[in-house]
Amino acid sequence: MSVESNLSSRICPSRDQVLADVKRIVGEQVGTAPEKIRETHELINDLGCDSLDVTEIAIETEDHFGISVPDEVAQHSRTVGDMVDGVLQLLAQPVAD
Repeated sequence: MSVESNLSSRICPSRDQVLADVKRIVGEQVGTAPEKIRETHELINDLGCDSLDVTEIAIETEDHFGISVPDEVAQHSRTVGDMVDGVLQLLAQPVAD
């Protein structure tokens, strides 16, 4: 007997893959090669992002990963690593059909 769930799951990429994708997204926004971006770089202090850049990064991240990034998550992501952690948390949440 098979039991069906009302929640669909998605395949969660590895942290390394999410990090590479986020670095590419951030790099495109700030005009920096992804390989020069570190997980510990702060979006504003190290990479020179302003609030519009952070919003654009959040939108591109949503589109790329098929998730919805709440404003409070985007605003509290200080570093590239924070963004990666946030994406992984959102990807781990079940998706309602």
